[in-house]
Amino acid sequence: MSAKILREKYVRRFVGLKKYERQTAWLIVFGYLLQIVISAAMGSYLLALSASPLTVFAIVALIVFIGTRMRGLNNIVHECSHSTFSVLRSDNVLIGKICASLLFGSFSVYRDVHLSHHSHVGDYEHDLDLQNIKGLGIHDPLTRRVLLRHLITPFLGRHLPYYLGFNMSTRDGYQFLVLKTVLLLGVSFFTALYPMTGALFVIVPLVFVYSALNFWADCMDHAGIVPADDELDSSRNVLAPRFVRWLLFPRNDCFHLVHHLFPHVPARHLATTHAALVEDMHYRSRPNAVRRAKIPGDQLEKATVPAE
Repeated sequence: MSAKILREKYVRRFVGLKKYERQTAWLIVFGYLLQIVISAAMGSYLLALSASPLTVFAIVALIVFIGTRMRGLNNIVHECSHSTFSVLRSDNVLIGKICASLLFGSFSVYRDVHLSHHSHVGDYEHDLDLQNIKGLGIHDPLTRRVLLRHLITPFLGRHLPYYLGFNMSTRDGYQFLVLKTVLLLGVSFFTALYPMTGALFVIVPLVFVYSALNFWADCMDHAGIVPADDELDSSRNVLAPRFVRWLLFPRNDCFHLVHHLFPHVPARHLATTHAALVEDMHYRSRPNAVRRAKIPGDQLEKATVPAE
């Protein structure tokens, strides 16, 4: 069964799943920002304490955590590019531009590149998303050596030329260029006043942790399976416990195959959509869709998408 047939079979079932009301959408964005600010404040406090293995571990944990919250903001940009975050289309655009600016990116550029990825996944000539990182060999068949290469690439900084870039264009409007300029000056001034706090809890999470998480996410989403003849086989889900999803896969982005099959489904419903698709033998037969090793025969937990 091809992705096209699977879509035709289930698309009506997944139509109309609720997006966030505008107040909730803005509160979620504020929540991510608050987590970043509180974590940076906690890190600043820890820096003032006497060094110990515990404080060093806590500081490293906060650096990584801040990077995951930045990725959460990026995933909101992704949802907004599909207009699946807020019920109001205008809010999707505004929230997308604000969150992209906070990460020194451009929502308009991101949306154009990402939508080409959905239209031509794995086609390097037209998939601008994967085309931009072609040099990292995401398409290489997965062997132990390739897996090890993907694992250590961020530690060697090889991914930085592909993932690190500040978009200071006016594609989103002059007001967002001003926002990014003010933010860049603010970060520079803050780091000059508080060098360790600024470096460890702003620059390192943004430059190294956030970019590394983006690279590893792309590997988990597509490594070794693009280009594939069928879109059903060109992306994968990464099934993980709820806490791991909250920490490392904010906004349910671990259900990447589900997202490619049904990009109109809001991220909040991807888990239940996956559970519903598992009922289909063609979907659950794909190793990139489910962890078949833990599924005894056909004894699968039945789940449906709730009607909200």
